[in-house]
Amino acid sequence: MILERAAGALRREWLARALAPLSWAYGAAALARRAWLSRRARRLERPVISVGNISCGGTGKTPAVEMIARDLLRMGLRPAILSRGYGAPRGSGTARSPASNDELLVLRANLPEVPHLQGKDRYRRGLEAVRAGAQILVLDDGFQHVRLHRDLDLVTIDAIVPFGLGRVLPAGLLREPLAVLETASLLAITRSDQVEPRTLSTLSSYLRARFPGIPQVRMVTRPIEWRRLDGAVHPPQELRGSRVLAFCGIGNPEGFRRQLAALGVDLRAFVPFGDHHLYTEADLERLAERAAATGAREVVMTQKDAVKVEGADRAAGWRYLRIESRIVAGEADYRAALERVAAAARRAGEGAHAR
Repeated sequence: MILERAAGALRREWLARALAPLSWAYGAAALARRAWLSRRARRLERPVISVGNISCGGTGKTPAVEMIARDLLRMGLRPAILSRGYGAPRGSGTARSPASNDELLVLRANLPEVPHLQGKDRYRRGLEAVRAGAQILVLDDGFQHVRLHRDLDLVTIDAIVPFGLGRVLPAGLLREPLAVLETASLLAITRSDQVEPRTLSTLSSYLRARFPGIPQVRMVTRPIEWRRLDGAVHPPQELRGSRVLAFCGIGNPEGFRRQLAALGVDLRAFVPFGDHHLYTEADLERLAERAAATGAREVVMTQKDAVKVEGADRAAGWRYLRIESRIVAGEADYRAALERVAAAARRAGEGAHAR
């Protein structure tokens, strides 16, 4: 096993070195694109908060968007969410295709009072949201969408895989060179409870030294409840010691696996699918068969998976884990930044009424 892992690491390193020239070209093009579009960014009449990342894969953006939207509601504002809609189904085939992409469905389920508009042209979607009464806009996965001016840029960095293997695409998973983080307003280290304290401290120290003056916050995702697809709700501790098969189609499956370990489940099998995977009846059949073969008494998933599985007879008794993001360090910086943007939203609203 040790030799196999070493051989795998060597192969990955060899491939990364072979792809390095392409990464340099990709990184240079990404920097040029950012500079060109930033100079031409269009501004909406209401403030924009962007939640994004610098690497491919899941870094906890969607729970962070939900947290921010809830905080804005508590501050008495009317937010709207703008997103691109990656992973939205095209055609039916044999997949269980929802009407919209999974992240939109999760946010709509958890925040039914917050409008969510999707489309490639997020400036136009923003105009529609403002005309409908939105006072402030939350841009989901917006760090690279620099053609739209933003008033607050929160960048999520996954503590488990913080810098996408340290290389820009295609040799690594970085969407842009790390240097662009100097444009962020807040750096949010997500899943900060799923790594060793020394690892977290090293990451935090590196960010502080490399990007001095940019406030940091540390975030965790807290389990709220287990919810069966048939509607029954149970506390998150209920499956402690239970034999479980888990599956997910998210950007960072390891984060879900570690969360299950923290809840004390007896994980008999863990089946990761690709991000935004559209489940087929055959997928569900194979998962049920594997659960039976491994002695699992429960089949569990994330909420992002549940919105694409609910309604299937096979999965009626399966469960998904509802979570929420919360800040465990740096909350004062987060609150101050949010209040600055909220004050700008109130001023913009007063100006509109005066006209």
